[in-house]
Amino acid sequence: MTAEEKVRVFKSVEALIAEIKSDRFSNDILKNRYAVRFIMLDNFSVFQKLSLQLTTENVNTFGLETLLSYDNRDRWITHDELKNCIKQINSSTIISPFSEIVRFYNEEKFTAFFNEIALLENPQDKLNRRIYIPLVGLKSRFIKFLSSFGRIEESAPIWAVRTGVSQPVTIYLTPSTDSANGYSFPKLYRGLETMYDWLLFWKTKAPTEKIICSSLPINVNYKYSQPDNIFDIKPIKTAFEFITQFLKIQVDIEYKTSDEYFWIQLLSLIDSKKGNDFSFKAFVKEHFNIHKFTIEDILNKWIFHDTTDFDRWLLKHYYLQFISNNDYLNRLLRNCVDYSALRLFREIALSIFVDIGSQNQITERNTLLNLYAQHYKLPESDLSEIKEQVLDIAKTDTNKAISLCSGRFDFEKELLICWYQEGKLSLSELKKSYPDFVAYFNDLRLDSWANTYIQIYKKAKIENKYTDDIRIILADKNANENSFYEWYNSNEFELTHELLVNEKVNKVYWIDGLGIEYLSLIKEIISKSNFQIEKLKIAKTGIPSSTDHNKFEDAIKIEDLDNYIHNNLYQYPQTICKEIEIVKDIFSKILAQSAESTIAIVSDHGLTALSRLVDSKKYAVKASHEGRYIKLDSEETIEDTDYIRHKNGPNNFKVALTHASLNTRPVREVHGGCTPEEILVPFLVISNKKSVRMTETIAETKQQTDSVISGAHIKKGFEEEELF
Repeated sequence: MTAEEKVRVFKSVEALIAEIKSDRFSNDILKNRYAVRFIMLDNFSVFQKLSLQLTTENVNTFGLETLLSYDNRDRWITHDELKNCIKQINSSTIISPFSEIVRFYNEEKFTAFFNEIALLENPQDKLNRRIYIPLVGLKSRFIKFLSSFGRIEESAPIWAVRTGVSQPVTIYLTPSTDSANGYSFPKLYRGLETMYDWLLFWKTKAPTEKIICSSLPINVNYKYSQPDNIFDIKPIKTAFEFITQFLKIQVDIEYKTSDEYFWIQLLSLIDSKKGNDFSFKAFVKEHFNIHKFTIEDILNKWIFHDTTDFDRWLLKHYYLQFISNNDYLNRLLRNCVDYSALRLFREIALSIFVDIGSQNQITERNTLLNLYAQHYKLPESDLSEIKEQVLDIAKTDTNKAISLCSGRFDFEKELLICWYQEGKLSLSELKKSYPDFVAYFNDLRLDSWANTYIQIYKKAKIENKYTDDIRIILADKNANENSFYEWYNSNEFELTHELLVNEKVNKVYWIDGLGIEYLSLIKEIISKSNFQIEKLKIAKTGIPSSTDHNKFEDAIKIEDLDNYIHNNLYQYPQTICKEIEIVKDIFSKILAQSAESTIAIVSDHGLTALSRLVDSKKYAVKASHEGRYIKLDSEETIEDTDYIRHKNGPNNFKVALTHASLNTRPVREVHGGCTPEEILVPFLVISNKKSVRMTETIAETKQQTDSVISGAHIKKGFEEEELF
């Protein structure tokens, strides 16, 4: 007898049920001898219909899922365990489901199992026991078994219901979530995560369009399930495959095994209802809550402390797909495999030294570095490496070294000042990489000798030497007490307190140590804000030019600049760079306020960096502020060109008339003396009120900044004209 001859075929479940009724109450010795009835079915709808109708015929149901304990639901049911379970059934019972276990047995176990179970005999007191074993989709494998079954003729009947409807089922097999390669998928799709889920599903559900299974035993054994007449099992081994093959979402990113972690996270965040409408571009914008990305957004989001590696992976591919307009950054991101916070910043800064041949690449690199927010810093080791590279290049090609200075790093600013001082680059060239320094050095061209002096002072400070121009102009203005008081007591300069009395302002900011040397920088900073300058004057401090003698009541005091100079030795040119940053930071904070207000900016004194460059006078008494003034016990003091005698309230002072201090030689920037940079301070009134429309008019002087103004050429201080 052939296998096909052994199988009796029915066209409907009803026809089979009629045969089952007849078979249960048969007196045929052969039929009653064997308990098992194999029933071949071509789809799960027939299986469920058959199961339902058998229950109405008083046939019990044994669910194989009951073999799995609650705390171990994802384990394999062995063929011995299944065989013993069947042998212990004492009544007419349908095993539900059954083929969803045996289809995953390898060929050897499959054959051994059916050989043993097919000839299971009934005891004499239960000759009418029937154990119904449905086989869904196993036609090819079961017929193959029958063809080799040695006792096919004497075995129990084998039935089949063939409706002609196969209902093929695609199973998307994903790794177990407990495995190293496991991943979660959208909850919209029901996942059969355990063996228990798998067995229960086929008992209660008709096949659906997409079935996902991540049971570990099935993952291990699915390879044995072919050939199969109903199941098409498609392993979806990675989250990338799940997105592209199961969800049918196309993301234009090349898959790399090392990126699977990121694909898993992307999958967990995909709204699968969008399906083919999913847009990677829209997803990234929504993820970061940014309507339009720029390179600056990419760089600063990358380094932000809350940004994850996954976020940076998204930023990388968003840039490469939708921006990609900086060749230098394109190359770095294409090769990027390290998604740590500082990595990209470091690569941008350092990779250029591999090949400095392309000026376009250098320019692009410098542009990128300056897009990072200032509070993001590179490690000192990296900065030292960059500095070493630049200095090494400067030995043979200064222009190339200059071009490699982005102006982002402090050491670059220091080098640029030195190269400017040495005449190796001009102010216009310096403006590209260090615009703040150029703003500091700019000439406001105020119609005042003080403007000429402060430009000469800044030039000497940058050259770090006591120049002849300083010596000459001070020999005129501060030759003695009379020449000093002549300009100090003239109508050209008013005390800040006197100016402040006449102003109606909402706030007063007292910036300790702010001299007029910073006026050009301040003016540039304000021009880039939503504030306007209503009034700008050069004012004078009281004498001595120290904080104790020039205090402001009801003012917001900012001590950053003064604290810096008192707590740090002067270092050229580092101190220049640091002070520019401090002033810039102070005004950035003041100007950041959004509430409409009118603000006065005042100062108690300026600073001088030149006293450290000349010998002191060595008066053998206790002096203040590194020798800038001496408090006296009486008024009886001999007149001298080293100092002025000045009474402030009940106290008398000797105050240094020139840069030469009266005791020790300063090692810091100092104040308290009578030099113009110590005495003269800015007075500004600024406003962001919409109703205020002031236009500042500054008279320009035709004098050159390196000219020397004699006492006969003293000008009246500039005034602001208010236009309405």
